[in-house]
Amino acid sequence: MTDGHGDDIYRYDDLVKMNFSSNICLNADHSALKAYLMEQFDRVSHYPEPTSFLLEQLIAQKEGISPECVMVTNGVTEAIYLIAQQFHHSASVIPQPTFNEYADACRLHNHIISFENTDELSHLPKDRVYWICNPNNPSGNVLMKGFLDYVVRRSPRYTFVIDQSYECYTKEPLLRAREMNGVTNLCLLHSFSKTYGIPGLRLGYITAHPNIIHLLRYRQTPWSVNALAIEAGKFLITQGQPVVDDLDTYLAETERLRGELRNIPSIRVFDTKTNFMLCEIELSTAKELKSYLVHEHGILIRDCSNFYGLSNQFFRVAAQQPEENDALINAIRTFVEKLKN
Repeated sequence: MTDGHGDDIYRYDDLVKMNFSSNICLNADHSALKAYLMEQFDRVSHYPEPTSFLLEQLIAQKEGISPECVMVTNGVTEAIYLIAQQFHHSASVIPQPTFNEYADACRLHNHIISFENTDELSHLPKDRVYWICNPNNPSGNVLMKGFLDYVVRRSPRYTFVIDQSYECYTKEPLLRAREMNGVTNLCLLHSFSKTYGIPGLRLGYITAHPNIIHLLRYRQTPWSVNALAIEAGKFLITQGQPVVDDLDTYLAETERLRGELRNIPSIRVFDTKTNFMLCEIELSTAKELKSYLVHEHGILIRDCSNFYGLSNQFFRVAAQQPEENDALINAIRTFVEKLKN
């Protein structure tokens, strides 16, 4: 789905002044990271580690687990495709709507895919992979930690892939790698991109039982993660700060944005437990709204019409700074008013 993600700012040259299309808070101060990477720039003249063992050791120390339970990947996307490849020709259950990359990876590796319809589930093989995004993209809902812990532990025949890329953007309790020590049927996915606001560096990691990590390593391309990304990871784990330093304030601003958007006639806004929210426009399409916002206000949103099960009226926004959020609110209100005239 390389042509269907958010943050497609590259399509619009210099038109975009405010970006709500990515689920990342864009207020990160990368000055210290930039200075460090400039000091490490000569590393581009040499091959990086074939696998990122030193970074994995630092992650393991932070997570409170063995390094054998950690695997660094070229973004969470590589992790998704490696897992789909490992379980090729399996049955995969992917509740919808969610991140399309799970289904794309499963199709590539010949999975039988169910979007969790009851009739489909009754005919699936008993060996299955369940793909769960938590917090979920694009809805922003979060499944209860206790529920997931219970389901994973009582279903050893199933493999659960729980993508926690947005774990730093919610106050809801989530599964922790150290708490799932010894569980053999679980992969937790984690994203440096989201936590530290560095999606361009493509850096993520898997925490799982050593048996799973061992199998996935055989499928990972050597030098999958570039030298500067590895160095960035080392710096961020030891010295970096998450992009959101005051989550309470940020989520309060998210709730304010959601309330203001809800007050606009013809705009439906769904509940969320994180920094982004799913919306629906009644009198137009997300594509038309997106085009208007970009060309008239320099604002970019995420058209969600390519998510399975969503119509062409759904869009997604992630809260940014208050003044930017106010600009979005006023621009959408203006668009709706023009529709009525």
